[in-house]
Amino acid sequence: MSSSPYEFQYNPSLPSEETIVAHCLSLGFVPGTTIVDPSTKSVIAWIKYGPNVTIDEARTQDWTAKALRDAGVTDLQAPRVFHAFSAEYYGCSIGYIAMEFIEGIDCDSNDVELVAKAVQTLISLEAPPTATLGHIGGGTRSIVHSFFPEWLPNANYKSDQDFYDHIHKILKFLRIDFHGDISPHGRFLCPCDFNPGNFRKRTMEDGRLVLVALDFRATCFMPLPFIEVAMGKPQDDFSRKVVRKIAYPHQRSDSATALLSASGYLVQYGPKPIALPSGVSRRMNGN
Repeated sequence: MSSSPYEFQYNPSLPSEETIVAHCLSLGFVPGTTIVDPSTKSVIAWIKYGPNVTIDEARTQDWTAKALRDAGVTDLQAPRVFHAFSAEYYGCSIGYIAMEFIEGIDCDSNDVELVAKAVQTLISLEAPPTATLGHIGGGTRSIVHSFFPEWLPNANYKSDQDFYDHIHKILKFLRIDFHGDISPHGRFLCPCDFNPGNFRKRTMEDGRLVLVALDFRATCFMPLPFIEVAMGKPQDDFSRKVVRKIAYPHQRSDSATALLSASGYLVQYGPKPIALPSGVSRRMNGN
């Protein structure tokens, strides 16, 4: 396969998109699968695929892998991405991410401190100056965050300012007293899903234990107060324990309390967006 237009890591052994699709469809809709070299039986790549898998997620994952490396982080990795694309399946767009296969053991309920340390590292990664909120390359409309019911704003934001305007209108609509401004806050990587299955343990040749962050569907760039919101939303016992172990690396924001309150009230409205600002249309089913 030729090199990717998204500066993904080139893997000359990766088969064609058609071969990847055929292999995945032969297995049905499972969380992912390996692609194996038939002659050597060695693993070429891990394929994540499904209707909610996007190229923008893949670009965010690959950016994170490189950012961790460039920051000199030695106890946390993300798999490099080789290729990402989408293909139609009975009228539905299915996304495919071919990534580095990293062997190890998935984390479990006993790994609270390891996952907390990994999340703490991820939320320390600042967005590049040219990035919008959301996933890399997806624009602000690609935001995935637990502030919203079903984690999606379902709004066709054309800019970050559209998002900020929407949040302020939501707060006003819900009659939540808020006089601050979210837009000046720094933008950092914001994971929302602390499920242990999203992290894997691997032991290096020198005996070091390294964690691997595996899933970036609900990890994108957000203003700092929304990291606090993500940390205030977990409902399961494991995630709550993780949050309690995180040493938050940023200054706390007064905005987070109002945002958490608004997030709770939004549940009654379901996935349909409310209080959209002028010029921002509703977005449903990814359209």
